[in-house]
Amino acid sequence: MKKFIKKLLGVDAYANFTPLNNLVNLGFIHGFYAIPENYLDSNSICYCIGAGIDISFDTELVVKYNSNVFIFDPMPEGKNHYNEVVNAVISQQPLVVGADQIEPFTYKINQSQLDKVKFIDIGIWDQETIVKFYEPTKENYASHSILNLQKSEHFIEAKVDRLSNIMKKLNHTQIDLIKIEIEGAEYKVIETIIEDKLDVKIILVEYDEMHNHKGYSFLWRIKKSTNLILNEGYKMVFTNDFYKRTFIRNDVYEELIN
Repeated sequence: MKKFIKKLLGVDAYANFTPLNNLVNLGFIHGFYAIPENYLDSNSICYCIGAGIDISFDTELVVKYNSNVFIFDPMPEGKNHYNEVVNAVISQQPLVVGADQIEPFTYKINQSQLDKVKFIDIGIWDQETIVKFYEPTKENYASHSILNLQKSEHFIEAKVDRLSNIMKKLNHTQIDLIKIEIEGAEYKVIETIIEDKLDVKIILVEYDEMHNHKGYSFLWRIKKSTNLILNEGYKMVFTNDFYKRTFIRNDVYEELIN
């Protein structure tokens, strides 16, 4: 009944879904994203916003495609985990994500590939400023949230900037792929992408309210954000029950199906 009502109201996870063949899942099974299998290459620019304690997808972009990857996260858990990966690569020791899971992930990136990854300890928001990132209250949950999804009283202050500003500072005029996994701040960042008419070919987003909600009003926020992307000329080629989604710009979609 719940699925029927969601579909009736247009907030079903699979509303406006457009299938695309040859998608591949990259990363740890609980942190993967689905992308076109043969689109990225060694010249591709990939922004991964939000690291936390799993950058398996981010590093696989280099392992599989030799792409240029920029990881953004100002929080200690993100910086510490990135350093863990670097130290494991240097010492040639295996590092595993989800060791207690049925399908754990072992990082495959090597020293030369790591040179194509740049970690930047700044958050992405709608302006250059200092904001509060609230600590998680759930046990075994690492990520901080600007929107305070878990209603915490404790926070860390950190620098943030608008995506268009970041691109200018890095001398990037376009982004081939952007991953956005930032605990509720994704709505605001997506709005800036549309407002600034940024040249972004593939948008990956996990709508994190799905994991931290009370009530169902968040479904309309997800619907609004999704429609904003679709109306800008993208197709949603992957989605799942947890509202993790892949959007591909129409011109790239046409290129992939022809």
